[in-house]
Amino acid sequence: MVNKHIPFRMCISCRGKIEQRKLIRLQCKDKNIIGYTKRGRSFYICRDCFKKNKNEKLAKSLQRYCKTDKEKILKMVEIHKEKIFNG
Repeated sequence: MVNKHIPFRMCISCRGKIEQRKLIRLQCKDKNIIGYTKRGRSFYICRDCFKKNKNEKLAKSLQRYCKTDKEKILKMVEIHKEKIFNG
């Protein structure tokens, strides 16, 4: 039996360690949140934190990471939420 390594990553909002394949990977570029482009630094958010209606903790984490204002962060989160969960 082969032991397969399962990578774990940390959610920037709840700080939980979760399997990498169960996380959403995004990155900040020019103070905007975008999908991961395979270049540059990125971050992971768990689906539970991303789905929650109260995005205060997520917004604070993203605000710290992207160095931009809270209103812009909340708008970008809503846009990405629609893309990820509705297709």
